[in-house]
Amino acid sequence: MFLAGLNDEQKKAFLAIAMKIIGADGRLDPRERQMIEAMRYEMGLFQETDLPHGSIEELAAPFDTRRSQAIVLMEGIALAYADKDFSGEEQKILRALALIFGISEEDATEMENWVLEFNKLQKKAEEIFSR
Repeated sequence: MFLAGLNDEQKKAFLAIAMKIIGADGRLDPRERQMIEAMRYEMGLFQETDLPHGSIEELAAPFDTRRSQAIVLMEGIALAYADKDFSGEEQKILRALALIFGISEEDATEMENWVLEFNKLQKKAEEIFSR
């Protein structure tokens, strides 16, 4: 959705965070794999890329603007919902990011609601396309 707005360092850090999100529940759903590939494409990271390692706090460091932080949370929420199961482990990672970024619970909930609405609109578009 918004990943092209990140700089190169942020794109790699986001991908490392995304891998933590999809690995959090111990299952890799095909929809998560598909979404990661779409995200790689959107960011121009087509080939295997060396990703940064570290804790969530360390990976969050490059996101120094409210916009980049919101992108991480919204894209992370979308990824967490890709398999239709927003697990407790995924929620912990996203809550930790919101806390690190200083994003209020109210704003994080608003972002989650936006992602859910976007998903509904996307599904509706697919229904229209298939008529």
